[in-house]
Amino acid sequence: MDEHRRKAVFLAVLGLILIVVSLKIMLPVLSLASKAARDADPPFILFFNEDEPCECMAEITERAERQMAGWPLEQRGGIPLVRIGMRQRPDLEAKYKVFRAPCLVLVDAQDQVAWRQDYPLIEGGPFELEELEAAIAEMVSKE
Repeated sequence: MDEHRRKAVFLAVLGLILIVVSLKIMLPVLSLASKAARDADPPFILFFNEDEPCECMAEITERAERQMAGWPLEQRGGIPLVRIGMRQRPDLEAKYKVFRAPCLVLVDAQDQVAWRQDYPLIEGGPFELEELEAAIAEMVSKE
């Protein structure tokens, strides 16, 4: 019995250590998106997504992540894409009127919303990147 209790205490301590180390590693990583959004000069594209979606949104959230990861910089006119977890930056959510995720917001050089999509497509998406690319091309041609 003592051996089992020792093992249980050892595993519990080891688990706590791993949790603390994980938090120390993850907090700076999570703040990178906030720093990037705060330091970036417009234009930029804000990609709001859920970090821990409910079961019903998990698939659409994963599809949005894959779609953004596979979207080449050249196709978005060199405009930086900044990923922000929902509830990480309530100031940006309020400023750009983001109420749900996934959501894409194109912000122009005057810090105004030039395009947005805050409703995911069920098929072929979840984002209409061709439409966004057309908005980017139009915005760049005006500058």
